[in-house]
Amino acid sequence: MNHQQYLHKRPSGAKAEQQEVANEILKSFFADYPIDDTLEYLRQMMTQSYYTKKEFLNNVERANLIAFYEHLHPMIMATSILYEGK
Repeated sequence: MNHQQYLHKRPSGAKAEQQEVANEILKSFFADYPIDDTLEYLRQMMTQSYYTKKEFLNNVERANLIAFYEHLHPMIMATSILYEGK
C-alpha cells in the first residue's frame, strides 16, 4: 500500500460494520496511548514542527498546522470521553 492509499483508506461495508471497525480502532488507540500520553505526543509533534531549526514550513503552513492542532486536541479529548463512556 502506498502513501496515498494509506491516507485515504476508509472502512467499507454496512454501517454496523463500519462502527465495529471504528470501535476497534479506538480500543487499539487508547490501549496503546492513554489520553495523557496522546496529548503530550501531540504537543511534541506540534512544537517540533513549529520550532524546527530549518525553514521547512512557511508562515501559512505553520498557521494551518497550528489551526489543525487547535481543532485536533479537543477532538481527541472528546473521543476519549465518548470511548471511556462505553
